[in-house]
Amino acid sequence: MEKIIVIYIDIDDDLGRIGLQTPLIGEEEVKKAIEVAEQMIPTDSDFNAMIVARNIYKKLKEEGKENVEIAFISGSDKGSLDSQLAFSEKLDKVIEKVKPTSAVIVYDSPEDAKAIPIIQSKLKIIGIERVLVEQYRGVEETYALLARYLKKALSEPRYSRIFLGVPGLIFLIFGLFSLLNLTAYLGPIILMVIGSAFVIRGLGIDDLIEKWWENSTIMVIIAIIAIISFIAGIINGYLVFENVRYYATVTYVDIALSMSPYFVFSIIILIGGKAINKIVNRDIRVWHDIYKIFSVVIIYYIIVVISKNIETNVYELQLQTIYSLSITTFILITVYIILSLLEKYRFIT
Repeated sequence: MEKIIVIYIDIDDDLGRIGLQTPLIGEEEVKKAIEVAEQMIPTDSDFNAMIVARNIYKKLKEEGKENVEIAFISGSDKGSLDSQLAFSEKLDKVIEKVKPTSAVIVYDSPEDAKAIPIIQSKLKIIGIERVLVEQYRGVEETYALLARYLKKALSEPRYSRIFLGVPGLIFLIFGLFSLLNLTAYLGPIILMVIGSAFVIRGLGIDDLIEKWWENSTIMVIIAIIAIISFIAGIINGYLVFENVRYYATVTYVDIALSMSPYFVFSIIILIGGKAINKIVNRDIRVWHDIYKIFSVVIIYYIIVVISKNIETNVYELQLQTIYSLSITTFILITVYIILSLLEKYRFIT
């Protein structure tokens, strides 16, 4: 027999902010939640979506579908992957208790829509209702609405990172460059900051870094140092590139060689940080990481030699470099195979 469940999605846990812990299952729990929301967030779209979900539930009951249940399920205020994982866990609890066969979904924002595939992977969806609240307000009410959204943008971490962090960084750069008399570079730098903010927020890199910080503080610190080194390499390459325009003695090979030490350092410190993190967690199997560091150093040395040979354009030196590269590659692969076999037969850990 088909059993329908009406699910209101609150992926960013707005209900948690007003003291409501989900999942809320059944008409009585839902009714109490709506009464609390009416007092706390009467003008919020979440409140309207809750009302719509309850109305759909009551309508299905009136149409003679007795085997119907309702549930309010939230995610997490941390956003992105954490909110989806939290929602999935709570959905499993609801399914285990109610045992529905199909679902009607109610939500009010694009963020909430991220939960739809999660529900679809566990239940057959027979209906989706998105609540769009169309409001006509006077000037005073419009200002009140803007003030409420501004407060949300300043107080909630996932919004304040963009609305406070990015303008704050731009003002800081503006003041610093003004003091250093480098205002000519302000335009490109500000564009890079804004572009970086869009990339970081769009790809969820900030959530990933937050997750790293919770799991491993060492890796976050190492990653920041690696990023600084990478940026320093780009800046150094740019300064050398500027010299190319004025001095014929500087070549594009020099530009690549000027950036490569910084890039190699970034790679080495990331691998080294991973090894340190393993040791801290009492995992002594770090020979893979040591081998990677050794390989990166050898490959960097070979690239530097090749670059200089290309610059000098000496045929014999180029042949010698290709021979050295082939031998080195063979040795690195052979050593890795030997170490892997030793690990497999427990001669090393």
